[in-house]
Amino acid sequence: MFNPTREEKAIKNLSITFVIAIALFTAGCTKQPQVKEKVVYKTKYIYLPCKQPKQNTLLQDTVSKPAEVQKKKTTAKKVAKKHKFNLPEKTIKYFAPKRYTTRPNQKMNFMVGYNSDGSPFLYLEGEFNENTYKNFLHYLDESSINFKEIKINSNGGVVATAMQIGAYVHEHNWNTGVDKEMRCLSACSFVYFAGKKKSLQGAAVVGLHRPYMPGVADTPQSIRKTKRAYISYWNYIHAPKSVYDEMMDVDRDNLFILNRNNINDYIDVTIK
Repeated sequence: MFNPTREEKAIKNLSITFVIAIALFTAGCTKQPQVKEKVVYKTKYIYLPCKQPKQNTLLQDTVSKPAEVQKKKTTAKKVAKKHKFNLPEKTIKYFAPKRYTTRPNQKMNFMVGYNSDGSPFLYLEGEFNENTYKNFLHYLDESSINFKEIKINSNGGVVATAMQIGAYVHEHNWNTGVDKEMRCLSACSFVYFAGKKKSLQGAAVVGLHRPYMPGVADTPQSIRKTKRAYISYWNYIHAPKSVYDEMMDVDRDNLFILNRNNINDYIDVTIK
């Protein structure tokens, strides 16, 4: 069996990056893209700037959108109606308890990552905000890359937004993953469990807890209502009911942690 050397893999990845850069240029970049790299937890991610300097592949929630993107009006309600699942009544942010997080919340960044075999994946790092789904679609249009996998490092955020991205992931048969020491917590898990195939690498974890309304105490009635609120989405993405039940039994101050040691007790996951 042929086993490529580290140098051969590097050349392969560089060739893929060059091809993508040319594709972006021919798709409408105003000038030859300058490929930039960022290292996150010892993993390299590639920025491929294209078109307007403020609307490149390091796209944040605060970036204004082009008129053609604004016209799409991809609201959470429309996505939920299309895929026939319910949305929470209010746009509320849910984050993992601070003692479980390794870095503060930040605006969602979008990047291109590469697996060891050279295949690209979409990498999201930061908070799920009200604009993240629109930026997600905008990034896919801008990058012109045929992604089939998404990996996320996030403490949580707006669950409705995570459900929108999760619906897209499920509809397009994308795989999901959490790389190395990264964490997919709280709202992020709604995307992770939407993947066709799922992976965990190294010390990565997925953390779940029952959604809650910040500043409002839970009551037996509100807990029962919350348990009913998200099951239609969970069924839509074909996620295991056992995980849903565990998630709904964990309050806002704790997390149900899944890692390489226990996740396969609930669902088939590739451990890397």
